[in-house]
Amino acid sequence: MELLLERTPVGRLAVTTEDGPYIIAVNYLFFEGSIYFHSGLSGRKMEALQADSRVCFLVDEVGPQVLWEQGCGISQVYKSVVCFGKAEFVEEPLEKRGMLERMVQKYVPSRYSFSPMTDQNVKKTAVVRIVIESMSGKENVLSPSHTVLPDRPPEMG
Repeated sequence: MELLLERTPVGRLAVTTEDGPYIIAVNYLFFEGSIYFHSGLSGRKMEALQADSRVCFLVDEVGPQVLWEQGCGISQVYKSVVCFGKAEFVEEPLEKRGMLERMVQKYVPSRYSFSPMTDQNVKKTAVVRIVIESMSGKENVLSPSHTVLPDRPPEMG
């Protein structure tokens, strides 16, 4: 489960708002057993986290659709991890900067150079740590009993 959390580029963060559940895709970093993401200082997500720190976080890898002789005869190959925990705002400037730099390193190939973050950029960016309280994983792996379906043509819009 931790390997999937380390390699997946986008996760889905679920929070509770006054209007009900709210889920959003976020770039993130899995580091030392916690999940980190960055955000603007305000907005629906940040308001929800300030009101209720409980969160759910999902990552998944989707494989091909397959035919097989069980259930309805078609299935999806995938791996997923769901984490439950509490969100904390990272306030200490050095830790905040360090997590932002680690996130950049995750997403920017090493052959590209980027300017160091300014103090102003760090100040106007929120960093949130999800302290994982529990996690579970699920997968449907490709097996010899599966027949991989060819890619479907893209839908015309």
